[in-house]
Amino acid sequence: MTIFILAPQSGATALFGCFEMVELPSIVIKTRSLLRLRGYVTNELMEYENRYVLIPEKRTADSVIRSVVWIFKEPRVVGVALVKDIVRNMEEVDAQEGILVGGSRFTPAAKKHARESRVELIKGNYSSFDLFEHELVPKHLIASEEEVEMVLKHYGITKTQLPRIFRSDPAVRVLGAKPGQVIRIERDSPTAGKTYYYRLVIEGAS
Repeated sequence: MTIFILAPQSGATALFGCFEMVELPSIVIKTRSLLRLRGYVTNELMEYENRYVLIPEKRTADSVIRSVVWIFKEPRVVGVALVKDIVRNMEEVDAQEGILVGGSRFTPAAKKHARESRVELIKGNYSSFDLFEHELVPKHLIASEEEVEMVLKHYGITKTQLPRIFRSDPAVRVLGAKPGQVIRIERDSPTAGKTYYYRLVIEGAS
């Protein structure tokens, strides 16, 4: 196993290991960008024979959420055995979530076990995770509980009365939002300035 220390500069595309600079593979760069979008911070990249491993953390008001991220060097079919392997890794480092990147296909059993174990499965081409790079896609964020309470109080409604958005929606998948959380969508209006829309995340077809 080789451990690299990621360059501290924002957006850096190189890693440092054994006192030499090495270019990061594009799949690692995309994964880091996705984690940064979700509010995670990571400083180490561990390299194994067939994968890279990140253990990012995200701090909230009262806790620290840790995740284990496996990034396969070559696309591969992911079965339930691989999902169980990353779950064991999550238990070893006391991580609450896992992400497995680089599958060419995921078996039905792998998908089922991943859902039950809080492991997210991402195909290696990241095709559905590039949408925020498009200029016509508005900014999406997971609203904090304080913000949601303020909105509900202002309109005199409950959370279940908010418009809904499926968990399978591409933007929701990018953010890693879970059912029960609320997405804030920001749009620029030539007359009203910036406007905000709120959507409650619900289960949908995966």
